[in-house]
Amino acid sequence: MSRGLRVSAVLLLTLWRGALCYGQEAPAGEQITNLDQLLDSVRQAQQQQQALNAQREKAFLQDNARQKELMAQARRDLERRLKQNQPLLAVTQNNKAEIAALEKELKSLVQEMGDLASTFHDFAGDFTAVMQESMITAQFPQRAEQLRQLAAGNAQPTIAQIEQLWLLLQQEMTEAGKVAKFQAPVVVADGTAQQREVLRIGTFSAYAQGEFLRYVPETGELLLLSRQPGSRFQEEAREFALQPEGVARIVVDPSRGNLLGMLAYTPSLRERIEQGGSIGLIILFLGAFGLLLTLWRTLYLGVVYLRIQAQMRSVGKPGKSNPLGRVLCAVENVALEDEELLQLKLDEAVLAEIPALERGNGLIKLLAAISPLLGLLGTVTGMILTFQAISLFGTGDPKLMAGGISQALVTTVLGLVVAIPLLFGHSLINAMSRAMIQRLDEQCAGVLARNAELQAGG
Repeated sequence: MSRGLRVSAVLLLTLWRGALCYGQEAPAGEQITNLDQLLDSVRQAQQQQQALNAQREKAFLQDNARQKELMAQARRDLERRLKQNQPLLAVTQNNKAEIAALEKELKSLVQEMGDLASTFHDFAGDFTAVMQESMITAQFPQRAEQLRQLAAGNAQPTIAQIEQLWLLLQQEMTEAGKVAKFQAPVVVADGTAQQREVLRIGTFSAYAQGEFLRYVPETGELLLLSRQPGSRFQEEAREFALQPEGVARIVVDPSRGNLLGMLAYTPSLRERIEQGGSIGLIILFLGAFGLLLTLWRTLYLGVVYLRIQAQMRSVGKPGKSNPLGRVLCAVENVALEDEELLQLKLDEAVLAEIPALERGNGLIKLLAAISPLLGLLGTVTGMILTFQAISLFGTGDPKLMAGGISQALVTTVLGLVVAIPLLFGHSLINAMSRAMIQRLDEQCAGVLARNAELQAGG
């Protein structure tokens, strides 16, 4: 066989095999031995394939028609549903607009609720501090814990919590205008707490058995003052507590206990005197001596003045119980003709009375002059002590310098306090003694004038 025929045979064999693979296989046991059989086999496979393709095309066309019918039915259903849903679409659009408005309102409300929560907790915290400082908390100690719970946390406050804060605020406002009695523990001087009946005047002052109390905000306790005001104020407090109704006087502390609390740090008169030291005691001793001397001289000169006045009403009967009487008695035995001797006797008698009338005036004046000098000495001594404390300890603690400064100021005050009344007393005594000496001189001049008239008449 030629080479071209062999190639053609191989090609046909390949196509036959492809036809078998594409169509159906050759009958079992049938063997293709020549080209005619191969051609018939390929022709049969092609016919079978064409029949299969025609069958497939028919099925596809039938399915295509059915799909078109389904598509048309779906479109009809869509149009029908669109017509049915047209009113619902408008409702949906309205609902969307309403939802958007509600979402905006909700966002605003959430923001406002956030501001409300912040404001609530801030106000509750501030109100807790105010309540802690209020004396009414001693009467209602449980509200402090309630306020702390309201102020704690950052959650949204409930209506019950807001109403509770409102109730506590209203209670504070109402109780602030009341005079109330209640049982409460009172811390006394030894540090123990005793149950006593407390009288509260608004938010200003509190009393227990007529004694003043001070409210301690840090512990929420009522403290009995270690140093009470004057007995007059305590008596008013007792009478006020016993009076069931009506208007009564009572002392209140407008600073809500601060002024009463300062009483514990305010030194008494004895402590003030002790701050003056030894120089202050010397000033007080000299001042007391000067005042006693002034009082004695004032009484003495007053009695002498009254006696002189009584003697002036009976000049013809002189007595030796007063200076004027003694002066008149000194010239009783002197001849009226001897005018010079008469005048000398009168001068001698007046000069003898002057020391008794002026006794102590110079000493009182000396004490009045020396008291400010002693005060100045105490001031200098106190400043020396202050500078010594500064040189040793520096200026870090003012309490170390308080002793010297107190001595400097107290001694100055004591010196002025002693000098001022002594100056007034010296002026008074000096004026009284000079007035009586002048009265004696006037009477002596009167005696001489009457003697001269008698001589001229004789």
